[in-house]
Amino acid sequence: MTRPALSLIGSLIAACGLAAAGLANNGDIVTVQSPDGSINAALRHADDGGPLRFSIERNGHPIIEPSTIDVRLVGVGSLAAGATVQNVAQREVDETSDLPWGKTSRLRDHHESAVVRFKSKSGVAWDVELRVFNDGVAFRYGIPEQKGLREVSIEDENTEFRLAGEPTILYTTCDSYTTSHEALYERKPLADLPVKTLIDKPLVAQWPDGTAAAITEARLRDFAGMYLERPETGNSALRTRLSPLPGKTGVLVTRGTPCWSPWRVVLLADKAGRLIENNVLLCLNEPADGDFSWLVPGKTTFHWWNGRVEHGPPSTPESNFATHKKYIDFCARNNIEYHSVISVAGNLPWFVQGDPGFGDLPHADTDILVARPDIDLPRILEYAKEKGVGIRFWVHWKPLSEHLDEAFAQYERWGIRGLMVDFMDRDDQEMVEWQERCLQAAAKHKLHIQFHGSYKPTGEQRTFPNLFNREGVLNLEYLKWSDLCAPPHTVNVAYTRLLAGPVDYHLGGFRAVPRDEFQPRDLEPWVMGTRCNQLTLYVVFDNPMPMVADDPSAYDGQPGFDFVADVPTTWDETRFVAGEMGEYVVVARRGGNLWYLGGITNWDARQASVPLTFLGAGEFEATVYSDKAADGKNPSELHKESFDVTSKESLEVAFASGGGVAAVFKPK
Repeated sequence: MTRPALSLIGSLIAACGLAAAGLANNGDIVTVQSPDGSINAALRHADDGGPLRFSIERNGHPIIEPSTIDVRLVGVGSLAAGATVQNVAQREVDETSDLPWGKTSRLRDHHESAVVRFKSKSGVAWDVELRVFNDGVAFRYGIPEQKGLREVSIEDENTEFRLAGEPTILYTTCDSYTTSHEALYERKPLADLPVKTLIDKPLVAQWPDGTAAAITEARLRDFAGMYLERPETGNSALRTRLSPLPGKTGVLVTRGTPCWSPWRVVLLADKAGRLIENNVLLCLNEPADGDFSWLVPGKTTFHWWNGRVEHGPPSTPESNFATHKKYIDFCARNNIEYHSVISVAGNLPWFVQGDPGFGDLPHADTDILVARPDIDLPRILEYAKEKGVGIRFWVHWKPLSEHLDEAFAQYERWGIRGLMVDFMDRDDQEMVEWQERCLQAAAKHKLHIQFHGSYKPTGEQRTFPNLFNREGVLNLEYLKWSDLCAPPHTVNVAYTRLLAGPVDYHLGGFRAVPRDEFQPRDLEPWVMGTRCNQLTLYVVFDNPMPMVADDPSAYDGQPGFDFVADVPTTWDETRFVAGEMGEYVVVARRGGNLWYLGGITNWDARQASVPLTFLGAGEFEATVYSDKAADGKNPSELHKESFDVTSKESLEVAFASGGGVAAVFKPK
């Protein structure tokens, strides 16, 4: 894909003139400053000619102390050890573009950058590119096409992140590289992080003065996903680990030249919640190529969560049509764009398959091209078309991978609008490449994609706007069999996984019960925390296709459902308003001339004064949904009131234990 033209503020500088690019006696190769001057990032060699290192300062304070950048190639060894600098190019970019959906409708990419060409001791040319934004730093390494090197195999990457000082870390771990990335978060001092354990991303560090940094990656394409690891006790450096190729030893990534790694990214803010506003990951991905005007963001049902279909009456054409007709009518009444067709009674998927089950596929008779005769799919599709409701399918990735183009062509003929693709549970190079092929093939047939059992986003939705969301998080589905997805976890997700991009969380649980009465239920699951907590998640989490996952009977005539039915799924502007990492968070998002506000807390009931400065000039009518009682004893009860406000005022909020606040602000 062709990159947009960039304004050049420094031409290529020959090795003999490197001082002009910032090379100093201390071994600096180049120092790049953010456009506003608040952040400095440097590349340097050690005085003894040792490894290449990078460092980051913000407002004069170290964030990342000198940390190694290195990659080892099969048959070549280390690229950084003994490397010499050939030239340096610096430039500034300031571009603004439109986004088809997201947490903002306009994206400003404003950064300073440098590309440094090295020659390794073995004679291999390679590059490091460094970009510095006002709210983050990113770097990547690349290998240009060169004589005798048409393909490279990476056997290891030794890049480190040496966090300065003694920050507190919010993080989650993985037992192995084969993972759905669904685990609880922990908060510990940096020195107490586990040793020789895979640490997932984003990881968030917070210093005592409130400064926060998130480490993650961007533009993961045809490469292995990256994890972090603390190598040993007494060493607080975080070293990268790449997801290995299945069935191969000693090779993590194989690429033709020229090639670039994903971006290694450090997002920065003066407060952890401000990271929610960050758009650096999107800036590091190319804009979409092609026409995506057919995309329609909107909410979707997901009947598997409430279990009514799977535990329903015997599966017959009449019973299945009646069930799906109920959902389709519900969607049509409430302007819910999509209804998901997933399964039938007996835990059987909608497609032909004799044995029950969803995760262990394909079976010998699995056929994702043929609908089960007892579901009467043509009748369901015709009725949905009459009602103006889009139909989406659930499908396991493995049988889909065996019939990718054929299946998508068939689904397009049937009028299907999108798919949930599930159970990939890997982010090695092969799986990352397959997911890109899936998105490209889906776009040809005007299908949107939702990846479950997947790794975190890396901003690639800018390049592939038909990628509506990813899971990659322990979410409300866990309440069907455990008590793990409680309000404290949801607050942690807002400060970590949400930073990577749209997060699918099985929203819409309307059966809230007191904490001490909760029990996991597969049919009509209960949720922990208050109903208001559930409402607010449609604002706190950005997601162009959030679920309305409960049964229609859970919503009809219920207080608060008007907010769920009306809240947008894509936004013009996003603001962090208030909160403390791990404690509570309040986010405001603008859609058109309306502002929506959502706030959630952990198990601590609290009073909070929420400033309304985001509203701007004028007077607004506020409609506020809040917890009726602070003790959480009646968690499904709401208090709703309307009154006039201006941006000079604050909203005084009483959060119940596990509670929330939701509001709509309409200009008068």
